[in-house]
Amino acid sequence: MSRIAISNHQGVLWASAATPLGGTAALELETAVIEAANVGRYPLTVLDMAAIPAVDSAGVGALVRLQTALATKGRRLILANPQPAVADELRLRDLYGFFQVSRDIRPDMEPEELLLARDA
Repeated sequence: MSRIAISNHQGVLWASAATPLGGTAALELETAVIEAANVGRYPLTVLDMAAIPAVDSAGVGALVRLQTALATKGRRLILANPQPAVADELRLRDLYGFFQVSRDIRPDMEPEELLLARDA
């Protein structure tokens, strides 16, 4: 999937995708983020969801597996800037609280600021 972008900002792994998160796209994003986090041993990963308009059950499953894979290694995942439809889908499945979800975060923020940012 050429619409996945992964980069390092101040020691934080930033990933983003510009596609609905479902099916093959969900699996590709999950795999790419886990591989990058493991190779770079990043303690914090931010998945910028601003350009992800929707998520289906495959996408939700990929997010849960990604959260679990990182957490079991003592690493953190932040879902950043989710579109309303994505946030609603996580709430509908009672998973919004399972993730650290933050709006209005940017790559130029310090890692400590990112960890403190959290939606209510």
